[in-house]
Amino acid sequence: MLENYLADLKASLTVSPIVKDIEVLEEFITSVSGYLECRALMIDGSVLYISEYFTICRDEIKRDKYSYHLQKDDELLIRWDNAPHHKELPTFPFHMHKKDSVQEHKEMKVEEVLIELSNIIE
Repeated sequence: MLENYLADLKASLTVSPIVKDIEVLEEFITSVSGYLECRALMIDGSVLYISEYFTICRDEIKRDKYSYHLQKDDELLIRWDNAPHHKELPTFPFHMHKKDSVQEHKEMKVEEVLIELSNIIE
């Protein structure tokens, strides 16, 4: 189950028309957890850093920690994550960082990030 989740995650990046190249920086799978960290070069020259730590619980995949960080020329453009800070936001722990702000946001998955970014990049 975890192997399929990891394969699907990488496949989402591979087939996206806005992703030019992918470099896996780290990945592992155990019997109960997995992790993927990779860098995706986007067609506009920006870079999307993806990290997900996930576990299996009662035959369901739980994403314990994620971050989708887009930058260009070493400058943050946007990042979605679920780090447990910004407790003041009603969507805690889910939020989005922009250059100078942190905003509430729903939980994100890589497929949703790619859809949002396709509206910005293309």
